[in-house]
Amino acid sequence: MVDVDLKGSRVLVVDDVPANLDVLCHALETAAYRVEVAINGLSALNIAAESTPDLILMDVVMPGLNGFETCRRLKAETSTKDIPVIFITGKGETEEINEGFQAGGVDYIVKPFQKEEVLIRVRNHLERAR
Repeated sequence: MVDVDLKGSRVLVVDDVPANLDVLCHALETAAYRVEVAINGLSALNIAAESTPDLILMDVVMPGLNGFETCRRLKAETSTKDIPVIFITGKGETEEINEGFQAGGVDYIVKPFQKEEVLIRVRNHLERAR
C-alpha cells in the first residue's frame, strides 16, 4: 500500500466552544494539516463554499444552525457535497448518531475524545477522499 502524503490537507473545524477549537486545531496543526475555523453553521457554509476544505470536523450543538442541518446543506450544494464531514460532539445517543449519518456525515466521534483517535479518523477519511 502506498503511503499518501496528506500534509497540507485543509481541515475546517466547526465548534462554538473556544476550548474545543484550541485542542482540535493544535492537534491537527501538529499533524501538518492546514486548519480553518468556523464558530457556527452559517460561517461553516460560507467558508466551505469559498475554500472547499478537504474535510470538515463539525460539532452538532451550536447556536443557529446545528451541525446536522449544516451538513445537510453542505450535501445539497454541488460545490461542497463531496467534502467528508466528521461529527464530533457530546451527543452520543444512538438516535443522534444515526441522524448524523443520515445527514451525510462519514463518521461520528463522541466527546470527550482522544486526540489520537481524531487524527486517525481524519487521516482515514482524507485517504478515502483522495
